[in-house]
Amino acid sequence: MFNFKYPAVMFAICTVLTGCNDGSGFTPTLKNDTSELSSAVVEAAQRNMAQDAGSTIEAFLQEGVNASPAGEQVTNLIDGNSATKYLAFDGKATIVFSSVKPFELKGYNFISANDEPKRDPMNWVVFGSNDKSEWVEIDSRSNEAFEFRGLTRSFVIEAGVEYQHFKFEMVHGGTDSYGSNILQLAEIQLMVVSDVPLVEFIATNTTPAMDELVVFKDESLVNPTSWKWTFEGGTPETSNEKSPLVKFSSLGAKSVTLVAANDKGESTLIKEDYIRVWDENEPWKGFENPSVTFERKQPTHPGQVALERVMPDLESVIQDISLKIAKRLFDNVTQINTFESVTFITDEYDFPAAKGGSDKHMELMFDLNHIANLESQGDDALREEILGVLWHELTHGYNNSPKTGQYITGTDYHTYLESLANFIRIEAGFYEHARANITWVKDYNEDAYNQTSFFLEWVVKSHRNIDFIKQFNASAKILDEWSFDLAFKHIFGEARGIDTVFSEYIQYLSDEKGIMAPFTTPVEGYQNISIEEGVLVTTNATHIGIWDEGPDKLIDNNINNKFNALIEAPWWVAEYAASLLPIADVSSVYADFILPEAKMVEKYSIATAKDNEIRFPSRWDVYGSHDGITWKLIDTQNFSELPQLSTTYTFDVQTPDSYTQVRFDFYNERTGDQIGGDEGRLVQIGEIALLIKE
Repeated sequence: MFNFKYPAVMFAICTVLTGCNDGSGFTPTLKNDTSELSSAVVEAAQRNMAQDAGSTIEAFLQEGVNASPAGEQVTNLIDGNSATKYLAFDGKATIVFSSVKPFELKGYNFISANDEPKRDPMNWVVFGSNDKSEWVEIDSRSNEAFEFRGLTRSFVIEAGVEYQHFKFEMVHGGTDSYGSNILQLAEIQLMVVSDVPLVEFIATNTTPAMDELVVFKDESLVNPTSWKWTFEGGTPETSNEKSPLVKFSSLGAKSVTLVAANDKGESTLIKEDYIRVWDENEPWKGFENPSVTFERKQPTHPGQVALERVMPDLESVIQDISLKIAKRLFDNVTQINTFESVTFITDEYDFPAAKGGSDKHMELMFDLNHIANLESQGDDALREEILGVLWHELTHGYNNSPKTGQYITGTDYHTYLESLANFIRIEAGFYEHARANITWVKDYNEDAYNQTSFFLEWVVKSHRNIDFIKQFNASAKILDEWSFDLAFKHIFGEARGIDTVFSEYIQYLSDEKGIMAPFTTPVEGYQNISIEEGVLVTTNATHIGIWDEGPDKLIDNNINNKFNALIEAPWWVAEYAASLLPIADVSSVYADFILPEAKMVEKYSIATAKDNEIRFPSRWDVYGSHDGITWKLIDTQNFSELPQLSTTYTFDVQTPDSYTQVRFDFYNERTGDQIGGDEGRLVQIGEIALLIKE
């Protein structure tokens, strides 16, 4: 017996099928009944045997390498769910699959996982064996790539021999953006010619009203001769007919199971939540709340105690937010993605909060130290932070995901998911603390969590004649190729793609909010050589480049991107950026500009960043050098008072001359609140322009 969960059944024939029209209102979608298929076509029908009962799969890594994180074990490769994945903390892995009997493998499918492309397998060899001792190579691939996440790639082979065991030796695509060597894959499907039915069925209506008759139609391949249907909440509950008529007398999602058999055996297909029974007069009646469970890893931790004090009603809060999010994204209960459970896990982590699990079963992880630290700000602030995270993360449980794209920062796919989730958080009133940070950005992909989410808020408020967010969410399901531009054109028409609408938003920021595009060449008749090709900036201090706040931000021509360096480490470095420790022992922060050739710098500009003015330098010296060893003082300046945020200050060089290197030696000697001790001491700058005469 073979068991499948929709859509795990894979068909390897390219036939267009239709069904009968018996006068019951059934709409034909198939041109020929499966029983009329030629024997050649039936014999060519293939199935994925990787999920057969009794099959096993193992992973082997090099000695000394840890296996997989919890929930990302090798068995995920054959669980029929492309939302889960296998992850190995190594750049290579050997996977051995054993079936219940020998098969002649006709091909196999790999489905890419939901994380960084560099972790995908790029090179691999496939072997077959009948004793797991002697292996025969049956296929090999090199330099393969997966264009987007969740992509199924099929590979045809002609082994000509039956094997019971199959081995995949895989190597990843290279070190990922975090500097890690990791291999990942969502699913392996092993295709063989089927002698038992390949089960498939359809229904006349998957969103009926209560007691409305629905006709189910078997569309299975390989000539089934008997059928056993099971209808969750249906009348009848079971049937042995080929095309039964069924009604459902209760609201909600219903699963349907079909067992189809012939003289060779039987197979089972389960379509979970296939039928959505609803009442058009009460479109949200029958909404099923996700179940909520708690895993308290450290029940006596101060953070756990604080959490339970301020959120005693956490389960009901999660369920209340879930319904509100579903209503915000969809029109009725039949449209929502079925989101079944939330596991709320509290422990000590290296991050404040994160989401794991699958599309149906979410895991929310909260750092107890983060919660304990927030307690000093009061119960209201702590509760607001937890609620804000819940609004954001639970949105991921319900929103549609684009059919194309990759979850990589700076791409449309990533920006869609994170800006939509943070927009929902904004609209719920739990992100107001970030509103002051609205600023100019070059494009909508530059800052998904902040700038793009507030851009979506502006789109909603400036287009009140439509429900933009519902249409935006729907576009991810409707459009086979998805991008911001295609989604905006789908909603607003061909003349109003993302570039047009985003430029209107930037104009609004300028006209209504006074938020202007940055400029770093404020003196007429001078040009900024800092941003010219070949200029390099280095520093003597430990900087926060891991959060994209390194010295390169001093010359990116954008004062909204800042450079941050440490003189004294604040408390949060040990908790959230421990890789920076121990920090360099410095009393001041250098910013050394290395020029391709000697230039006479007569003026320079320093632009302050958009926040944390206590980190702005109190004074600085400027030096010039020809070799990076001998330095000459050419200017000294200070900010006697705190300068303004996001402001460009220009200074004359006191003794200009031509140099190949220019050093800014910044001091931060400020005193008072938020500086020194646990608060740390940093130097933060938005931009530096070296100005020469044109």
